[in-house]
Amino acid sequence: MDTTGNIGQIDNSLDQEFELKRNDLEKRIGYVFHDKNHLKRALTHKSRSNEEGHDCEDQDPFRTLGDAVLKAILCDWLFHQGFNTKGEITTIKSEAEKRKFLAELGKQLGLSVAILPGKGAEQQKHHEQPNVIAETLEAIIAAIYLDRGYDVTKYVVSGWYVPYREYLMKD
Repeated sequence: MDTTGNIGQIDNSLDQEFELKRNDLEKRIGYVFHDKNHLKRALTHKSRSNEEGHDCEDQDPFRTLGDAVLKAILCDWLFHQGFNTKGEITTIKSEAEKRKFLAELGKQLGLSVAILPGKGAEQQKHHEQPNVIAETLEAIIAAIYLDRGYDVTKYVVSGWYVPYREYLMKD
């Protein structure tokens, strides 16, 4: 129930806001979701779910899963790029998974305009903070993984990293 006593109005506003952002984001990330609820949850910041109540699921558990999936994808990708030692893979992977790097990647994908923050967090431009963008990127990785599995997620995420290959492979 919202502050005016209208049951379901808040959920409808979340759904409407999500639908306005979804198509454009799916184009930018290069993936169309089969289950749109995975993407909606990945974009829903905790501040939004706190405002909307118990029925609104946020991205928190998706961030943890996305972080784990990203680590596996990066190791797999680096191994197939010809890096065969633990030291080489670990060094490059640690750079590719840093919050600063993930935030930059998320900005390039236009995530800040797609995040669904609460009203207070939105007024404070919380959704533009690098840490929030990086965490949302991890949540999106989890959403793709839950939607279609590891191989599709690896394909999509590897594509995001291609423009940064030379930067990541530097000495």
